Amino acid sequence: MINVTNPFANYTLAIAAQYNETKAGIEEAEKKPPRKVYRSMDSLLEECVFIGATRFGNNFIA
Repeated sequence: MINVTNPFANYTLAIAAQYNETKAGIEEAEKKPPRKVYRSMDSLLEECVFIGATRFGNNFIA
């Protein structure tokens, strides 16, 4: 319930609403994208030969 006699009520509520919007925006931006899943080595190599090095280690040879 909002106290109408408080002159700062609307000001405080506006700040709280902006804080919640900013917090939700930051949480959304920090989410990691879903990781790509390769079902076979051929599908991995079709996209890029160098992905194997990052996924299977530096000694990976395609």
